[in-house]
Amino acid sequence: MQDEYYSSGSGFYEESDASNLNASFTDVSDVPCSLDGYSSKRARRYGQWWTLTGVAPDCQHPADAQRRLRQLYAQVVTLNHPNITRTVAMTQTPLFDDECVIEEYIDGMTLGEFIQSRPDEATCHRLLEQVIDALQYSHHKGVTHCNLSQASVIVTHQDNIAKLVAFRCEGDPSADISALGDIIDVLRLQSLNSVANACRNGKITTIDGVKKAITGGDSRKWLPKAAFLLIIAMLAAVAFWMGHNVTMQRDNQFADSLPLPGIYFSDTVSLSAMKETDSASLFHSTLTGASIYYYNIELNPPGPISEDVAIDLGLSVRWAPFNLGCDDADVNQFGSFYMWCDTLGVGRFAPVDKYWPSDSPMMDISGTQHDIVHRVWGGGWRMPTYEEWKELLFKSKWTLLKQHGIPPGYKVRGPNGAEIFLPLAGYRLRYRAHDLGIIGHYWSSTPADGFDRQAYSIYIDTVLVNIDDVMPLTHCLSIRPVLDK
Repeated sequence: MQDEYYSSGSGFYEESDASNLNASFTDVSDVPCSLDGYSSKRARRYGQWWTLTGVAPDCQHPADAQRRLRQLYAQVVTLNHPNITRTVAMTQTPLFDDECVIEEYIDGMTLGEFIQSRPDEATCHRLLEQVIDALQYSHHKGVTHCNLSQASVIVTHQDNIAKLVAFRCEGDPSADISALGDIIDVLRLQSLNSVANACRNGKITTIDGVKKAITGGDSRKWLPKAAFLLIIAMLAAVAFWMGHNVTMQRDNQFADSLPLPGIYFSDTVSLSAMKETDSASLFHSTLTGASIYYYNIELNPPGPISEDVAIDLGLSVRWAPFNLGCDDADVNQFGSFYMWCDTLGVGRFAPVDKYWPSDSPMMDISGTQHDIVHRVWGGGWRMPTYEEWKELLFKSKWTLLKQHGIPPGYKVRGPNGAEIFLPLAGYRLRYRAHDLGIIGHYWSSTPADGFDRQAYSIYIDTVLVNIDDVMPLTHCLSIRPVLDK
């Protein structure tokens, strides 16, 4: 079988097992597009569904539309938030006359369609919170939506999660604030009518102002109820885990199959007895058809780890063969997720000031007191820097592994022929894991230039390897430790 290579703006990978999964776009169908002058299609590639958006065939000014599409892509590709549709590439395909934008396909319905099912008030508040979080994130990165409506908010079928789609990025942030007032009306949140009106009449001009108005104003009517529901949910979760632990003690085989909190591939643990809860999620990878189980009880990651397991790839540092959270070299065990500067490894979602005081200047934390790897694994182990990730990317050969029977991810072969494996282990935000078996997200120890309270990370999926991804410190990502030679 002849190897095929696919390049990205930051590196390359070689696909393997092309006979199992088709590298071209297949099963193409038209889907609605709310951007004037453009059309969108749904298509399957590498066993996964994608949305492709390009200039419509009947566009009156195709050259100008293509220029605006490139400008749009340059902004939205920088966004990486669980409530924003992930844009992964811009490329030429036979489906359009010129380049098109590729983004993840969201299996869901528009907010306008979802509201017809008459969801309860708590669900509507949760969706509004997700939309506001997404807008706050994008505005802080200098990206406005400018096309916000009930049609550009998709609610997923599986988890009722809000996803922003169809960014236009041409206009003032105030347009998003005004449209947010209409979103509040669509959600039928009568307790927030005054906030909705203030958004539309210009009394609130920033997304931070919207959040402040909700948490400090009309939300007083519903916050006690929300707090009560949260307490009940927490008590239920504690009761569940107490009972779950008793069940595990009774079932030795089941207990033995989960030696540590973390992420488990279906070939290494039986998934039949596992249930989804607030602390446990079951994912089915569209890439390989595998089942991946995320089991998380907030415990310190295992350590110390012997320096003898470090692998010399022929680069400036040696790399660990597995992620932080593992205790052996089994590549099927993915480890867990950690905030950038949380040295205890127990943070879920908290203000950054709890871990990095606002009056402390940002600095590279590799090998310092702020480095969880250095604290837990001991010896010379530490987080990799941005430059060390960059060296790994540009001086190694990256092969996408997508055969059945192995976890999806990349085999990385160094200049001397030695190899490590980087799984597509997803990430965690707040209490939920996301995109296991679909993407990988790994911290560097280096703060991002020009961004407040954000650091560089490496983002990988089946199409793209991006060394310059920037993430807020409060996101919980994988960590692959390194060791000086």
